[in-house]
Amino acid sequence: MNHIEVVGETILLDGQPLSLVTQAGVAAWVENGIEHSCRHDQVRDPLSGNLKYRRLYEKDGADVTFVLVGDCDNEDGARVLV
Repeated sequence: MNHIEVVGETILLDGQPLSLVTQAGVAAWVENGIEHSCRHDQVRDPLSGNLKYRRLYEKDGADVTFVLVGDCDNEDGARVLV
């Protein structure tokens, strides 16, 4: 179904909250041999209003979907990367 909904500051995918992962987190999955897959969905960028794509990950053994976010130490903070 893949229904996206924003409730306050929580992003829901098919009624379930998305977990966050950084590029370093994905690299750690690769280094540790954790199987994962990624896909993209189209969303409207809240800053520009343009349609863009965000990257979603699913990893073996986890019942949640992860959305790729920036590192909280960079100037943009941990916002969803589109």
